[in-house]
Amino acid sequence: MFEVGFSEIILIAIVALLVVGPQEFPALVRNIGSWLGKARQVMNAVKSEFDREINKADEIKRLMAREAEIAELHENLDPHRRAAPAAHDKASGGGETVAPSLSAEDTQASSSKQDHGTPRA
Repeated sequence: MFEVGFSEIILIAIVALLVVGPQEFPALVRNIGSWLGKARQVMNAVKSEFDREINKADEIKRLMAREAEIAELHENLDPHRRAAPAAHDKASGGGETVAPSLSAEDTQASSSKQDHGTPRA
């Protein structure tokens, strides 16, 4: 921001010594040093707060990216899940439920049970 070199500081000190006087000058230098120290502490506190907030924002970005990756993996996994049962059904018989084969006697017995004993023509 302000670049003040050694020669500028000496010039400011000489002007301050002439304006304030030699008795008040040491107290003025102590006060200026105290204010500069407090300003430096405030600036460091503000800087550390900004750094903390930036780190939080970066962490949120990383978490959002990870959530996006997880969502993408779920989307990629869903077609495989849908395809896997269909492939399993095709391998077991084309997706249809297969009834156990019945003998002729079982078929006649089941048809007579369905007719409730009514004679067939």
